[in-house]
Amino acid sequence: MSYILTTDTSANLPKAYLDEHNVPAIPFSYFMDGEEHTCPGPDVFDGESYYQRLSDGGEVKTTLINSQQYTDFFEPFLKDGNDVLYVGMSSGISSSLNMATLAARELLEEYPDRKIVIFDARTASLGEAIYVRAAIRCRDEGMTLAATAAHLMSLQPRVCSYLTVGDLMFLRRGGRVSNVAAIIGTVLGVQPLLREDGAKIVGYGKTRGRKKALRALADEFINRYEEDPDQCVSIAHGGCAEDAEYVASMMREAYPGLEIDIQIYEPVTGSYVGPGTVAMFYIGKKNL
Repeated sequence: MSYILTTDTSANLPKAYLDEHNVPAIPFSYFMDGEEHTCPGPDVFDGESYYQRLSDGGEVKTTLINSQQYTDFFEPFLKDGNDVLYVGMSSGISSSLNMATLAARELLEEYPDRKIVIFDARTASLGEAIYVRAAIRCRDEGMTLAATAAHLMSLQPRVCSYLTVGDLMFLRRGGRVSNVAAIIGTVLGVQPLLREDGAKIVGYGKTRGRKKALRALADEFINRYEEDPDQCVSIAHGGCAEDAEYVASMMREAYPGLEIDIQIYEPVTGSYVGPGTVAMFYIGKKNL
């Protein structure tokens, strides 16, 4: 019995890549200045204009994928006799994963011989993509659905996500940091050093000056990086490609020949972290 690997657009992977590897993705959507948009792949997303609009005060509201949308997404695969593995955006960031779980529960009552595994990536963007890429490898090597899901779980303590942001107020609006911390970061020009800790973003340090913050991210990577068959070193940025390239250059200096996937943040997660964000994702020594 075969299974279908699926994900969502939060994984920040180009549509061409997903199509090549037969990974359907359910799209998130958002409203910008009152107009609804469906998340495109980073290969067609006009990210520079999007983040400039955010910088200029544009208002973005994200929407929840409801259980019926997940039902409509999963059911055709079940009808064709396939099981489903869904790698989804962190439940700590969005309630959409709960909707996926609800849809799966209801569908399995109708299709009792099928299986649906909902995997909580506990991260988003290119961190989520690490799990998608790992699942592709497992599937293509003939691993079962259960074995693939177990392998993804084994990676969780080692998937690292470190970032700095241009303005903490975006995280504050999304309920990701305290109001006081956001004000301090904005008024005093402190550059926060942050990491994803399962369902939340927490601070682990701060610097004065953008370059120092970017250097600190690179240092964190250099200290934690490990070789692994599923290794995929990635950087996502909020409309600041030069800063992303600056971090990548320091990483390559430490590890010559290192391949780094650099993408602009997709708009939903990008609306929470904001313009000026640089985030790195990779498999490393056990995450704190």
